[in-house]
Amino acid sequence: MTLDPPPPLSEARFIADLTPRERSLWRIVVTLLAGAVGGVIVALITGIVALVLVVVATGGFGGDFRSLPQHILALLNDDGKTIKSALGLLTLAVFTNGPMAATFIAVAALIAGVSARRYVTVAPKIRWRLLASGLLLSVVAIGPLILAGQLLDPHSPPPPMLSLAPDWPSRIGYALACIALLIPAAAAEEIVFRGWLLRESAAVTRNPVFLMVVNGVLFSALHNDFAPDAFLMRALMGAGFVYMTLRLGGIEFSTGAHAANNILIVLFIQPLSLKPAASGGLGLDSLAQAVFLFVSYLLMAELVARWPLLRRWSGADQLPGLTTNVVAEHFS
Repeated sequence: MTLDPPPPLSEARFIADLTPRERSLWRIVVTLLAGAVGGVIVALITGIVALVLVVVATGGFGGDFRSLPQHILALLNDDGKTIKSALGLLTLAVFTNGPMAATFIAVAALIAGVSARRYVTVAPKIRWRLLASGLLLSVVAIGPLILAGQLLDPHSPPPPMLSLAPDWPSRIGYALACIALLIPAAAAEEIVFRGWLLRESAAVTRNPVFLMVVNGVLFSALHNDFAPDAFLMRALMGAGFVYMTLRLGGIEFSTGAHAANNILIVLFIQPLSLKPAASGGLGLDSLAQAVFLFVSYLLMAELVARWPLLRRWSGADQLPGLTTNVVAEHFS
């Protein structure tokens, strides 16, 4: 197996084609204001629709429109403690984050005068195999650590996949629903943070350390969970996702890795909740886990970028305007 060194991160193609309009401060401010306001309005509408659909689909409606608010509040108050509530919150997350991100990116692309695809990939089209690579490699790298932690901790609650559903058909259905819902939810966050925000940050400097720190801190802060262990974990995750995006020329791989992390959590640690998880404090174990996750993300990105077989299969070498032979020379 030959591992070919890719170019340095500061020369990443994902941030190499910034336009003068993307470097305009007033356009960035207008994008933040208009994109955020528009995104929140759209998310409120789609979120309400999603909650109504969940209540109706799960048999809680009963044909009485007057009872809808009570059923919706009951769904939210359960806070993921039942399979109905867990799936309802997942659906709510997708139907709010997705439209919010799509609205924000549409506004950003319009104001910057660029194609929305610039916030996704440098390749001619979305590389679904690269997304699948991020998903599968993350499960292989992180999954055993999560399972070992659950098995070795006598105080850990039973995995949601087992505790929420009474039988295996329901458990398999819950798992499939989590996978189907959390991939687009992860994509929504990635296109905003590792797509738009990363490119705008690169307008200030292409220093990869700066880009990873700023993006990681903002990514963690906007999750509104400031417990030291949770904040550090998300900040390093965000930094790792930046590394993946720069190294592989798009958000496909980081979307897969992001989704894998969330899927493993809701299947084996805790269901999606409206409340932050209880903090155990920033100890050596949580610090080691955060560092392990960050290093794993870097190594996975390097493996895909450097191993020719995986690079070709995943589509990581699909650079615009380059033939296969030129791509090989570019990475060698």
